[in-house]
Amino acid sequence: MSNRKLTKFPVIAADGTQYRVTIKRGEDVDGKYVFVRLFVRRKIFGFAGVAHGKFYDGYGVYKADYPDYISIARKVCGDFTDDILPRIQRKSAAIDAFQAWDGRL
Repeated sequence: MSNRKLTKFPVIAADGTQYRVTIKRGEDVDGKYVFVRLFVRRKIFGFAGVAHGKFYDGYGVYKADYPDYISIARKVCGDFTDDILPRIQRKSAAIDAFQAWDGRL
């Protein structure tokens, strides 16, 4: 990869949501890695970051010698839609239920 940063928009999830994915390559004392950020479009003023991940060479989906950036983007999007998004929705539902509560015990 000649560039240290890759960006792809739109990355379209199964539910039709469009995301922007950025992948930055780096190296530190632990070895080579990629840092991935997932963004969703805001109603105004660009994008908001919703998830991120750091993948080291040889652990999981990242191999520095033969990188598969599509698999890395799928992993981050899948983790967000399968794990993080349902938690956000549950918390939001709990807040809505609390606000709708009349206060009686």
